Amino acid sequence: MYCDRCGAAVEPSAAKCLRCQLVFPQLAIAPSPHPRGAGAWVADGWNAVTANFWTFVLLGLITMVAGGMVPVVLQGPVALGLYWAALRQVQGHKAEVGDLSFGLNLFPAGVLICLVTGLIIGAATILLLLPGLVAATLLQFPYLLAADRKLDFWEAIKESFQVSQRHFGSLLALLLLQICLLVGGLLLCGVGLLVAVPICYAATAAAYVDLFGIQAETRTRMASPSR
Repeated sequence: MYCDRCGAAVEPSAAKCLRCQLVFPQLAIAPSPHPRGAGAWVADGWNAVTANFWTFVLLGLITMVAGGMVPVVLQGPVALGLYWAALRQVQGHKAEVGDLSFGLNLFPAGVLICLVTGLIIGAATILLLLPGLVAATLLQFPYLLAADRKLDFWEAIKESFQVSQRHFGSLLALLLLQICLLVGGLLLCGVGLLVAVPICYAATAAAYVDLFGIQAETRTRMASPSR
């Protein structure tokens, strides 16, 4: 386990970092000292979605429609809700369509994360494709950090950037696999996206658990449906 602020190695049971004195939240699941990698995360995402197939197809459809009709305004909060559903399913709870309401309850954070990360990734992509991939790799977790740790949009973006740097190779591989899934979904007349999109979200949720852990309070909230 590593300190999110300074990167120092710490014991999973430590209450604070001895180097920078950052106090750690109470964790139900600690970050893995040996993250499994992109293939395992995608496999977890596949297993989570296929175990609750039609619910995730409907969640994927709602996410795509909301993002297309009202970009940014609804896209961010709905994406946050889908991440919450994916995280619950990855952790053994049955996701529900009502989980989307979780993102609506964090509406400002969802909108601002969507707007700011979109601007960062878009600006980096305009420069060259490679900087865009780098930005997208480092900014995969702000929604999950807002959901789990209740961070505001900017703190969630910074936390995602800082921690992801230490696992850049694995997260770049994850992003490339997700792109392949989405391209495959598009080739199936676009209908495959209804499955590919939730798998990508669930794979990111599985990576989040490995790299960040989960707070005890979040595990309690997971046990209650549609919250």
